[in-house]
Amino acid sequence: MNKARIVRLLAKEEYLMAKYTDVYKYAGSGQEVDGIYKGYRKSFGFVIMPDGIDDIYVSVENKGSAMHNDKVRVRILGSTAGNQKKEGLVVEVLERANETIVGTYDRQQSFGFVIPDDERIGEDVYVALENTMNARSGAKVLVKIISWPEKKRKAEGIITEILGYEGDVGLDINCIMANHKIPFSFPKQVLDESLRIDTIIRNNPKRLDLRNEQLVTIDGEDAKDLDDAVSVQVLDNGNYKLGVHIADVSHYVISGSEIDREAYKRGTSVYLVDRVIPMLPVALSNGICSLNAHEDRYAMTCLMEINEAGKVVDYTITPSIINVGRRCNYKEVFKAIDQNIIPDDMIPFMPMLHNLYKVSQILNKMRQRRGALDFDFPEYRVMLDHDGTPLQIVKRERTLAERLIEECMLIANETVATHLKNTHRTSVYRIHEKPSEEKLSNFQTVLNYLGQNILLNADEIEPRNFQDILHAIKGTDIEQVAQIMTLRSMQQAKYSIENVGHFGLASTCYTHFTSPIRRYPDLMVHRLLKADMHWEDGYKLRDVKEEFLARASEHSSIQEQVAVAAERETDDLKKTQYMVPFVGQVFTGHVSSITSFGMFVELENGIDGLVHISMMNDDYYFYDEEHFVMVGKRTGTIYRLGQEVTVTLVKADVERKQIDFVLGEVDNLMLIQEQLKQSSNKSKGRNSSSKRGSSRNSSSNRSSSSKSRSNLKIKSKGGKKKTNKSKKSKHKK
Repeated sequence: MNKARIVRLLAKEEYLMAKYTDVYKYAGSGQEVDGIYKGYRKSFGFVIMPDGIDDIYVSVENKGSAMHNDKVRVRILGSTAGNQKKEGLVVEVLERANETIVGTYDRQQSFGFVIPDDERIGEDVYVALENTMNARSGAKVLVKIISWPEKKRKAEGIITEILGYEGDVGLDINCIMANHKIPFSFPKQVLDESLRIDTIIRNNPKRLDLRNEQLVTIDGEDAKDLDDAVSVQVLDNGNYKLGVHIADVSHYVISGSEIDREAYKRGTSVYLVDRVIPMLPVALSNGICSLNAHEDRYAMTCLMEINEAGKVVDYTITPSIINVGRRCNYKEVFKAIDQNIIPDDMIPFMPMLHNLYKVSQILNKMRQRRGALDFDFPEYRVMLDHDGTPLQIVKRERTLAERLIEECMLIANETVATHLKNTHRTSVYRIHEKPSEEKLSNFQTVLNYLGQNILLNADEIEPRNFQDILHAIKGTDIEQVAQIMTLRSMQQAKYSIENVGHFGLASTCYTHFTSPIRRYPDLMVHRLLKADMHWEDGYKLRDVKEEFLARASEHSSIQEQVAVAAERETDDLKKTQYMVPFVGQVFTGHVSSITSFGMFVELENGIDGLVHISMMNDDYYFYDEEHFVMVGKRTGTIYRLGQEVTVTLVKADVERKQIDFVLGEVDNLMLIQEQLKQSSNKSKGRNSSSKRGSSRNSSSNRSSSSKSRSNLKIKSKGGKKKTNKSKKSKHKK
């Protein structure tokens, strides 16, 4: 047996590992750990480790059959040459992440391939002709994996959905939805069940009849799922009786029914840039569950007596029957209260609206005294044409009307959470944990570097500490930086059966009760309330069991993250499309983020783009991670968070949803664009001459490379052009 064959056999048995082509090294028998494999196009990847352990570099030769986001077991081999980062070998794929993949179908003579849109997956998927749904080449499709890749065999799949062809309206959003596994429609059995629901509102002596009370809804102008109404009365003792009335979805969505199972699976409604994907069928979300004006509706009512200090001194939670007297929107409520511009049919409701405003101010002051954080970052909305073309980006102000309804919802959520906690039964809470010690340390470092000598103790940290910092620097040139860093130091809110409080709201007990049409945890909370009051319907034994509540809370948290990711991605897509006509123009923006590979600059319209470090060619820049600044090694030039800069838009890559800037004004835009084009072609290029081989056993030779941007002349001056941005908002915390 010759030496080459012996080496190949040893490599096959994983005693040796490929370092370069025909160069091997001893694989050793190092420690094996589990983590998530993250592909970097097709050239290499990393295994992301839990608990802050350093990531492990994995070369393409050592990734085995792992695909992006797979959970894998990796053997640690040592450090890469000239680098302290650990290198590893994937020895086993523990859990597959990509059961379905979105991509472009490429048909050959007797078979085809799906080329993933996400380059990090790094594997084309072989599809036999009988499994293509007769898709034509170039179709955007959803492919289901039926056989995972092996060393010399590609993954195999079947096309389950043709998303569309180039030029189809909404195709870009369809692809994002499919990528995030967001459903396009409801199963037939769910729709059939929704049409069989009894929509007649019947008198029930056990329900509190509030149909003669003055109630209003306050929402956005285009909202269709109206799940909350409010009312208020001034009591003889000077206190306020605030009523928050929420759609009684649990009356219609029976636990364990087809509708309920689908709602659980979705977890939340998803508000994309061009459409809403509801958690419940439209017959419910926009129909019988929506608190439409002048129509009787079943509700879950929380009546709270609130004193001048903002304390709830008494409350009642009960099923009810209501009839909303008027639908109001944010704009008209703001104009009515702030500018005394009142529509005629709104005049009878003005005394109540003024009292609601007074109550909201009392509640806001109470939360401020408690130390609650109140970030007031601007929101933007991308306005689209009928064919999905972005027309403009509009800044959305948060007025007293939004704040009014938000305060009502916050106090209702807190009151319900406290009630559930006092039942001493397992419940569902919305929790927001304290900042981690690492994040707190980073935040303090930046503050100290900016001249704020503040000591933050992770064991004793309170929301008030952050509030004091924000108040101290309000109006200074570092205010924006401090706000950004404060937000980044926060943990992510989630659902849990363990009540650890809500740090950002400075609340010891908080839940979500006010949006059961569009959030499954709120529906769970309604069922828990009914179970506690031994109500006649709306819940089952499963709905109070700890095992189910824990599992459902975790699932809902995951689905919320999926929805947020999809919403951001559709926003990024349309923002990139919007910026395409402005390529070559000069803007003024502020540094919004700094990383080892460059700086992100946010424009006045809320759009941000990357100034890659390789484009900063007036000096050799390095990232000072400790102080979150970019520093020029020769000149000492420093770029900080929040700093105003002038940039030129050089590329708006719609396919990747990426915007590229360079600092200052450029001399030769065409040169930059050509270099970016060459770099992009290399990084996503597919070797068409191979035709991906002639069978499933062949391999694709798509190459990848890093972006190279150099020899660019950049001026440091120029004019600026204003544009505009967006996001949907609905009183959530």
